[in-house]
Amino acid sequence: MSFKIGGSASKSTSTSTRNSQSTTTPIVPEWATGVTQTAARRIGDLLGQDPYSFVAGVDPLQRQAAQSAASLGQWSIPTQPGVPRAPDDADWLSPYMTANTPFASGGKAYNYVDPYLDPYLNQVVDATAADYDANAGRVRAQQALDLAGSGAFGGSGAAITQSMTEGELARGRATALSGLRSRAFEQALGAAAGDADRATQARISNTQAALQDWAQKTGLGLQAQQQMLAADANRRANVGAQADLGAILRAAEQERLAAPVTSAQQIVAMLSGLPIGLFTGEQKVGTETGTEKTKSVGVNAELTGPLPGQKKAGT
Repeated sequence: MSFKIGGSASKSTSTSTRNSQSTTTPIVPEWATGVTQTAARRIGDLLGQDPYSFVAGVDPLQRQAAQSAASLGQWSIPTQPGVPRAPDDADWLSPYMTANTPFASGGKAYNYVDPYLDPYLNQVVDATAADYDANAGRVRAQQALDLAGSGAFGGSGAAITQSMTEGELARGRATALSGLRSRAFEQALGAAAGDADRATQARISNTQAALQDWAQKTGLGLQAQQQMLAADANRRANVGAQADLGAILRAAEQERLAAPVTSAQQIVAMLSGLPIGLFTGEQKVGTETGTEKTKSVGVNAELTGPLPGQKKAGT
C-alpha cells in the first residue's frame, strides 16, 4: 500500500464593512448633579442682573467730604485794612508797616504863657496902674494946693517942685508896675512850664499808647491767623476723616453688593476642587462602523493506499 499526499494551495481575501453609531452618556452621582445644577442656576440668575447693580455708589460721607473740601481756603471775613482775611494773607500788615512811626515832641512854655500872663496883667497890673495914677492925681492936686497957698504957684520954684514930683511919680509908677509885671511873668512862666511838661508827658504817653495799640492789633491779627490755621487744619482733618470713613463704608457696601458674584465664584471654585470624576462613569449605546479583511490558505491530500495497520479489502 502506498500513501500519497498531494495538494494545491489556494488564497482568498474577503472584505466586510459595518457601520455603527454610538452615544456616550456620563453616569454622575445624584449628589454631584444636584450641587452642579444649583450652582448653574445661581450663575444663571446673575446673568439676568444689571452689572451696575453690583457697584456701590458714593457714600454720603464721601459726598459731604467733597463738598467740604471745595470750601477749604474760603473765609467769610470782611475786607478792611488791618484785618487778616485768610491764614496766608499778609496784605493786612501793610497799613502798619507803611505808617509813620509815632513820635512825641516836647511842649514849649511860651505856648502857654499868655493864658496865664494876660489875666494877671489885666486884673492886677492894670488895676494897680489905675490906682497909682489916681493917687498921683491926688498928689498933684495937693501939691498945687500947697503951692497956691504959699503964693509960689506960678513961679519957677513951683515948676521945679512940680517937675520933681512928676519924676518921682513916674519912677514910682514904673517901679511898681515893673515889679508886678516881673512877678506876673514869673508866675505865668512857672505855670506854663508845668503845662509844657505835662503836655510833653502826654505826648509821650500818647505815642507809647499808639505803639502799644499797633502792637496789640498786629498781635491780635497774627493770633487770628494762627487760629485760622488751626481751624483750617481741623477742617482738613475732618474732611480727611469723612473721606476715609466714607471709603470704608463704601467698601463694605461694595462687598455686600458683590456678595452674590463672590459667592458664585466661591461655589464654582469649590466644585472645581471636588473629585467628581472619581465617581463618574459612562455608558455607550449604538453600532460601530469599520472594515475587515480575511485571508485563507487550502491544502489537498490524496490517499492511494491503506494506512498503516489497516487491512486490505477482501482479506
